Amino acid sequence: MVVMVSILKRVLGWVLLVVAIFMVFAGLAAVPLISDVWEHRRVCGENYESIEAALTPSDLLEAAPAGAVPDEERDRDCTDTDDHHATISRFYHFSRQNGSREDIDSFYRDLALRNGWKLSPGEGPTGEVRCVAKESEGAEINFEVSFGSEPEDTSSEDTSYIVRASTWPC
Repeated sequence: MVVMVSILKRVLGWVLLVVAIFMVFAGLAAVPLISDVWEHRRVCGENYESIEAALTPSDLLEAAPAGAVPDEERDRDCTDTDDHHATISRFYHFSRQNGSREDIDSFYRDLALRNGWKLSPGEGPTGEVRCVAKESEGAEINFEVSFGSEPEDTSSEDTSYIVRASTWPC
């Protein structure tokens, strides 16, 4: 019986040693993954701060033309794990009786230009203006308005749109 207990202790000792070695190697393998996640969170946090600074003193995401109704609170998104582009956006509903898409675009573009934002030409052969941009804390922040429904859709009295400030290029 004593011999059996001695053998069991040795086997248990070896099993615990193998498990401990496995845990060390598994922990070392997880370090790069944890490091990437930590880096992503840090860079996204810095980008969010740059966006918030660009929106100060006139917060383009809170401003809205007469008749526009916010649908929800601000949304934050930073899912691009390679470039860490961050976006802060807000969704609105707008009655077509209060104006057109052009009125909404004009409202935000004029407000942005009065508050230090610059027109930013889009990519492509026409180079048409797609958004406005502002330098903030070493990052270029872009602001744009995008619409939910098709312009030809006149069946609805309302239109929806999103205002977005982002580190994504125009």
